[in-house]
Amino acid sequence: MMKRRIMNVVIISIALTLIFVNRYLEIESGKGFFDRFMESSKLSPEERAWIHEHDNKIIYGGDYSSPPLRYIDDINGQYCGYVVDYISALSIELGIEIDHKPVFFCQEALDKLTNRESDFCDLIPSEEREKVFDFSDPFYLLRGAILVSLDNKSIRNYHDLAGKVVGVCKGDYAEEFLNARVRGIHFVYSDDMRGAIVKLNENKVDAVVGNEPVLIYYRTKLRAENNLKILDNLMYEKNVALAVPKSDRVLLSILNKGIHHLKQKDIMVKIQQKWFGISIPSSSEKLSQKITLIVIVFCSFFLVIFYVFYLWNNTLKKEVEKRTQELDISRNNLQITFDGLTHLMIVVDWNNKIVNVNKAFCRLLHVDKNQAVGQNMADFPNNFLPDDFLMLIANTFQTGEQGNEEYNKKGKSYKISSFPLGDRTLFIMHVLIMIQDITQIRLSEQQLLQDRKMTAIGQLAAGVAHEIRNPLGLIRNYCYLLKLNHDEEQIKKSLSVIETSVQKASAIIDNLLNFSRISCNKREMIKIRDFMENILALEKEILKTGHIRMHLHGQEDLCCLINQESLKHIMTNLISNAVDAMPRGGILTIKCYLEQDNLIVECIDTGMGISEENMKNIFNPFFTTKEPGKGIGLGLYITFNEVQKCGGEIRVYSKVGTGTTFCVILPLRGGEADEKGQPSFSGAHCG
Repeated sequence: MMKRRIMNVVIISIALTLIFVNRYLEIESGKGFFDRFMESSKLSPEERAWIHEHDNKIIYGGDYSSPPLRYIDDINGQYCGYVVDYISALSIELGIEIDHKPVFFCQEALDKLTNRESDFCDLIPSEEREKVFDFSDPFYLLRGAILVSLDNKSIRNYHDLAGKVVGVCKGDYAEEFLNARVRGIHFVYSDDMRGAIVKLNENKVDAVVGNEPVLIYYRTKLRAENNLKILDNLMYEKNVALAVPKSDRVLLSILNKGIHHLKQKDIMVKIQQKWFGISIPSSSEKLSQKITLIVIVFCSFFLVIFYVFYLWNNTLKKEVEKRTQELDISRNNLQITFDGLTHLMIVVDWNNKIVNVNKAFCRLLHVDKNQAVGQNMADFPNNFLPDDFLMLIANTFQTGEQGNEEYNKKGKSYKISSFPLGDRTLFIMHVLIMIQDITQIRLSEQQLLQDRKMTAIGQLAAGVAHEIRNPLGLIRNYCYLLKLNHDEEQIKKSLSVIETSVQKASAIIDNLLNFSRISCNKREMIKIRDFMENILALEKEILKTGHIRMHLHGQEDLCCLINQESLKHIMTNLISNAVDAMPRGGILTIKCYLEQDNLIVECIDTGMGISEENMKNIFNPFFTTKEPGKGIGLGLYITFNEVQKCGGEIRVYSKVGTGTTFCVILPLRGGEADEKGQPSFSGAHCG
């Protein structure tokens, strides 16, 4: 039984090998074993009658604008070339006169063959051309290439020609090849390849496509080797055959027999030696080498495969045991890592039943892992989970997306994250829940914000001191006048100036205290323009010292219900950033206005601007372009986080050497809820 199976496998393998080799021969030369066996090498009576009817003469209609394949010699005016020599050899082999009637360009040759003004010409077969012509066996290979300028870096292969202007000869196969594979090419036609290359030299086209030997010839002829290059990535390498009109089956048979005889005599090799000075293997030689290689590969393959089967049975069991041990080790390592994490880790299925937990979870709830696995998440005490955790899990199962939520429980802040766990088919089997205690992180962030604010206050101290000295100086001067002068009018004037100075100093101190005070996260109804003026009053001395002019645009009565503390951080950091961007002075403009349900604040400076390279990093923590000791890179990071906390958006528009605009968009509806759970009031104009 086993011997019969082996014999069947051998027979099938031999049959498949013969079929493969036969098909390979058909691809390479157009004829397989069976075709070659059935084909006669002599002309049939029908073929001789056809030749007699045509006066023992057939017409070859090629073009003469494709050197070195086909062209008219400038010296003797003769029609010559690599293909022309082959046609002449074919004429001698068949004993038939082949009359050459060349035309200037390829499309004209195709038209004459279609109109039966010629009997055949040489073409690359294609689906479109096979609708009009029949093709003989192939007799030489032709490669399609792309010619571009030497400094062109954007075109590396024919796929890069999409959207480009490409020069081509009308009727060239390269156009049909590209139209079937690349969209958006704008073709510019020329009568010959020389004209197309001239257009490339004049930058009228981005590239020229066509036959490689023709491109090489004209590039050399035009002495453009130092300006133009042929890409290494060729478009194609196709067999060229002789094309005849659809109904001329007899002529096709005659030509095939002539081609077969010339291949046996290696005429193509001799013609190649004449024109190119090299001898490349003819198709039959290459075919013989490939067939030999294929036979050796297949024989070796079948000898090895039987040996592999013999070894496979002996090694399979050991390999399975080895893999099983590796999987066990990997599973244990994963569980050790899972248990070693300090965050609470829970894996649940579609029914919210616990599949796995880590040791941190067991320690928190004082339960054994075996007790927890299999229970429903809803059955555990809800003293560390958010109220809507089941909805978070369900959403992850349904959408397959990671979920994140922050919440407070018993005075602590937590972050819960859900991750989908799928199999190879991406079907979500479980969801991993990770709970992290972020209380200390949030406290640290709050402290960081306060430290940043106090740093800003320290920078403002000199300016505030200067502002206070002015009213104090007035008070001192007018007190001195009061002592010396007892005129009633002068006393009233002195008291008025002293009172005004005291109020001014008090206002400055109030601004400073209001800025430094840690306020809550509640929204408050504030006048936006007054708020901005208070912020700018604190920055007045810094702006003055930096020779920066200040413009504030906003309606006097514009009021908004907004988080005042967050807006302080945002504006202070943006103004500080603008001042640093204008070391030689400039103009700082702040615009405040309502747009739909949003408060828009624009901070515009005329400073150095931000490069595209740095733009993507400006909101990263500790990223700064300032000199050491002049900044730690937290200002814009804090600004970004404050905007995010308010549910808003910050946009940046900048041009190096012109300036930068920061646009802050703060939503006034659908944000924080009021005490009754209703959305906050948006904005209004105060009376």
